[in-house]
Formats: sequence, structure tokens, C-alpha cells
Amino acid sequence: MERKLTALLALVVLAGCSTPPPAPQLVDQRRYTQDLKDGAARFTWPDGRTPDLGVLAERSGPGPDRAPAGSERIVLEITNSCAWYLGWEDARKRGDQAAAAKALDVMGDVLPEFSPEDPDGQRYARETAVRAKQGDGSLAADYVTNNCDSVLWR
Repeated sequence: MERKLTALLALVVLAGCSTPPPAPQLVDQRRYTQDLKDGAARFTWPDGRTPDLGVLAERSGPGPDRAPAGSERIVLEITNSCAWYLGWEDARKRGDQAAAAKALDVMGDVLPEFSPEDPDGQRYARETAVRAKQGDGSLAADYVTNNCDSVLWR
């Protein structure tokens, strides 16, 4: 009897906690663009790798539809990763050791913190930084090839 009562009590507690999650807030293109521009100010960008935010908003936004509020954060994190991977390669090509070291610091300390909801992406960022510090830019190049073609840099 005690076991049945405990099981029943557990069901009642669980049932009381199962409220549906709130529907996501949706934003139109104008609000998405503004949120993207506001959010971009919270990122650091390597020299020569600042995205054209108007073009980025146009290419990544919802257009005539709506997008979940906050989705611009993911676009900015991807774009910022592109900027630092490309900035690191740019610095290596021109022999700018200070800029390359700064990029490696960001790649190792900042980029793996992006998108906590995506642990695989965080692992990829960590591995990319480890390899880059060893002189292997293959993962950074793969990321750029697969994620950065729609970004117009200023």
C-alpha cells in the first residue's frame, strides 16, 4: 500500500509540474534587423572582419515571415566565429603575430562558450582552437567553407 501511495504521489507531483512551455515570441524583419545590430555591439571583431550588418540581416532574417526572438544571437555567434577564424588566417598570411595570437585567444576562450544549447558545436570550437594553436587550420577552414559564404565583410 505504501508503495502504491508513493507512486501515486509521484504522479501527482509530476502532473502538476507539466505546464506547457510558453510559445516563442516572434519578430518581423524590422525588429530582427534592429536586434541583430544591437547584438553585434556585444561582440569583438578582428580588424578587417566586421560584417555588413544590413546585408547580414537581409540574408539571415525572416523576410516577409517571422523569426523566433533571439535567433539573431545564433547568427551573430556563427558570424563572429567566421570573423575570428578568417582573421586568424589573415594574420598568419601577413605575418602579424600579435593579431594571430589575439585570434587564437578568442578562438580558445570565447568561441567555445557560444551556443550552450549545442554541446557538439562547443566541442568543435574547442578542437578547432587546439588544432589552430598547433598550426593546423583545417577545422577553421572547414567551418568557414560551410558557414561563412553569405557574410559580406567591411
